[in-house]
Amino acid sequence: RVNHVAAYHGVPKTRWSHVVITFSQEDLRGLDYPHNNALVISADVAGLEVRRVLVDGGSSADVLFLDTYVRMGLPSSCLRPPEKPLVGFNGQPMDAVGQITLSVTFGQGDNARTEDVVFDVVDLHYPYNAILGRASLNRFEAIPHHNYLCMKMPGPKGVITIWGDQGLAREIEFGRTPGQKKVYTLDAKDDSKATLNKWSA
Repeated sequence: RVNHVAAYHGVPKTRWSHVVITFSQEDLRGLDYPHNNALVISADVAGLEVRRVLVDGGSSADVLFLDTYVRMGLPSSCLRPPEKPLVGFNGQPMDAVGQITLSVTFGQGDNARTEDVVFDVVDLHYPYNAILGRASLNRFEAIPHHNYLCMKMPGPKGVITIWGDQGLAREIEFGRTPGQKKVYTLDAKDDSKATLNKWSA
């Protein structure tokens, strides 16, 4: 059992710190156990349903890949210069094409949450369309549970639960080479740092 604990006395509270979030056996939903699969979800980004979104609390960068950006119909004129370089898993620096702030929404109806997320747009072949890192998780005060492959966050009318897709996660991880693991990660080099239209890839 994992709790979203309110701030202690004397520590400033956040808007959502009073909301208690728990995980229990009720959150088990026909997953294949044991597993070591990534949490891969769908998200409403700028009013579009974007699939293949990796939830990666180990990344300090929120990333949107360029081919996804183009397929979403977002103009290049909306991009602004990146603030910091990125570093890949091999430690090599890489330049983002630019940055853009887009609304991200979870939940539905009167229990929906929308926050603005700053994405680094990267021109890189990747099996994901986007990565949600620590910045966006903190902004939503979201708690991912990787064993249950779900994520929960406070909403205006109760807790919002977002379920991962285990089958898709395994398809991405193993691809056409069963039994071989692939490792994907991006990080910021400096760590100090509407109506839903259907679209998917």
